[in-house]
Amino acid sequence: MPVIKSPFEAQHGYKSPGFSVDELGNVTVRTLSYTVQEEQEISGDFIMRQAGTGIWSAFTIDGYFIENTNTLESNPDISLTRDQAYTFTLLLTENAGDITLNLYYDNPADPSGPKLAYNDGLKWNNDSGTEELTGTEAQAQATGKLTFTVPANAPATLYYADSDQTPIGTITVSDPTISGIGSFSTILTTGNLTAQGEDATITLSPTGTGTVVINPTAGGTISNVDVNANKLTSSGNVTLGGSDSVIALKPTGQGTVDISPETTGNMNNVIIGASTAQNGNFLGITSSSGTLNNTVIGNVTPATASFTSATAAQTPTGATQVTNKQYVDMTASALAIALGV
Repeated sequence: MPVIKSPFEAQHGYKSPGFSVDELGNVTVRTLSYTVQEEQEISGDFIMRQAGTGIWSAFTIDGYFIENTNTLESNPDISLTRDQAYTFTLLLTENAGDITLNLYYDNPADPSGPKLAYNDGLKWNNDSGTEELTGTEAQAQATGKLTFTVPANAPATLYYADSDQTPIGTITVSDPTISGIGSFSTILTTGNLTAQGEDATITLSPTGTGTVVINPTAGGTISNVDVNANKLTSSGNVTLGGSDSVIALKPTGQGTVDISPETTGNMNNVIIGASTAQNGNFLGITSSSGTLNNTVIGNVTPATASFTSATAAQTPTGATQVTNKQYVDMTASALAIALGV
């Protein structure tokens, strides 16, 4: 079968005057070269693309399809976990390229109004890795990779959106679920916290300048706990009680006990002065029973006095002093003898 010479054109779409084929099928070319176009590896937790243009534009994320279809969902909801890092690979220029990726959160002062930019934990790198931006500057990117390290205090709901907040998708943020033993730089709980276990030892012992603050808005209780405090201060009512409880105030060394209410108070069923009191200054003392022993009464002259019984041990030496029975009896007998009565 003869070989037909013809330019290299039919199947390849061009003519080459330097290309020839002889009767034996040998090929002659002036220059032979080839080019291999390498496909760029696309990786990341979320591959972000743009679908549609203008007011019809939307975000799509590889792998997020409308249920039971092969169609990518527009602006799908995604879920993130606090204290984890996620990579968003941005391919938003593959179509019209008129949207960028931004993170937002609800304005606490106006939840139904425009959302606020959420800049914490953001880091952006260009495709070649030669440029890096963080925080506010990492927002509004259409290419490269955005790494979002979710802060421990991130709101439960965030949003990803274009700079004008249209289109927009929802990000649900949750706490990590952990079992077993772990070591954490930060722990934030927005719900119930239970620390228990049989024979468990629970220690709160920050070092350096660390502190422990327990300040519930609605109050709380601490039961069955021995408290050894350097300082104890209360801005409200304090009740020390309990069946058969012993309440002791016993400072040692140079310690003192100071009970000094701005208004008066009560001390009932209390024995005062098991030993001789050193000193005292009272506006009033009322005793319904018992005794006042070894106590000086009358630093000032009382206006009146009424006694059920009284004993004067000394002989009066002045006209206004209290007399005693023995003195009265002796004086009365002497006057009776002298006067003959």
